[in-house]
Amino acid sequence: MRRDIRERLVLPIALPVGILVVLAAVLFGFSRILLSLSHTAATGTALVVAFSIVVVSAVAASRKVIRPSSLASMVGAIAGVAMLAGGIALIAVSPQRAEGGGGSRPVVHLAAKGLQFDQTTLNVPAGTAFTIVFDNQDAGIQHNVEIFDTKDYSGTPLFSGDLVTGPTTVSYRVGPLDAGTYYFRCVVHPTMTGTITATPSQGGGGGAAVNVVAEGLKFDTAEIDLTADTPSTIHFENKDAGVQHNIAIFQDDTLQKVLFRGDLVMGPGSADYQVPALPPGTYYFHCDVHPTMNGKVVVRASASPTPAATSGSSGAGGAAASPSTVTAEGIRFDTDHIDLPANTSVSLTFTNNDAGTPHNIAIYTDSSLTKALFKGEIVTGPTTVTYRIPALPPGTYYFHCDVHPTMNGSVTVG
Repeated sequence: MRRDIRERLVLPIALPVGILVVLAAVLFGFSRILLSLSHTAATGTALVVAFSIVVVSAVAASRKVIRPSSLASMVGAIAGVAMLAGGIALIAVSPQRAEGGGGSRPVVHLAAKGLQFDQTTLNVPAGTAFTIVFDNQDAGIQHNVEIFDTKDYSGTPLFSGDLVTGPTTVSYRVGPLDAGTYYFRCVVHPTMTGTITATPSQGGGGGAAVNVVAEGLKFDTAEIDLTADTPSTIHFENKDAGVQHNIAIFQDDTLQKVLFRGDLVMGPGSADYQVPALPPGTYYFHCDVHPTMNGKVVVRASASPTPAATSGSSGAGGAAASPSTVTAEGIRFDTDHIDLPANTSVSLTFTNNDAGTPHNIAIYTDSSLTKALFKGEIVTGPTTVTYRIPALPPGTYYFHCDVHPTMNGSVTVG
């Protein structure tokens, strides 16, 4: 081929096309790496690669003549940096992710933010070791999780997690707990407290496992049905080769409150997710990597008949809070009294109608506020949230809004 034809006709077409093909291949491979990383690691890796592009481009532009070999070298250098940075990040985060998975262990998630836990009640299966994925979101502040079998947190803790300075996430591996109620707190901030209910499995953990399949970047179902107040198993199968998926369950599609987050599974692969007990209601699930893969989780009460209440029993099957819904509007509650059944965990729906104003419901032993029995999540209106009130002994207690203490009333348990 004549040189002038090659330089004037072939190279102007072949060279850009070739570069585009190489860049497309590099970008596709690099995107697979980024999808395998956490959000933080992916951002850091992308910034390193962007910086390398600027440096390599500056070096190439400083030359008087840019030859095809120079362009090829530039593309190769950028591709090399991208793969190297992604590989290092992938290796660095893999052990942490594996630790957080807990294998077949049930996993519960707990976060600390604003010197309070995002959940004050956790549910785990009794007699089974489990993992607490603890997310400390308070920058520069230390938190941890300690578990006791006494309400006053006396004696030696059954579990004491390492102190971690936020922002960071750590996985605590907790040994099996016998069926019953336990109490957790942060050793640095004793006002950060909550309860853990270890529930014995019923007929093999709430029945047969629910099967969910991911294929073609979509789930095979838009609805997952679970049994209320019982730990459940979701058998998740990812058939998308080379693509990561998972199942995460949220209070609603605002994604503000995580109820369960399954480990990412690289396809083809599968995992058995141990979902903690959830109260009756409708929730939202999606894949964290591909949020367009989503649906609803419907948690229904068991259809099996409950045994008749024994003498003096409150009959947990029909126990409920009265009123079942408390509304905040105009910086006040619509009721100054709440009735709860004794020794029974119940749901309480809280509606905040004050737009742009945060409220919650917190229950204390008395108006001195020395001991919190329950602290509901602070939510900004307008919104509705369902609180799970732990079992309380008979008595009269005090409730208020932690943000606006003048919003208060009494709680009668009995």
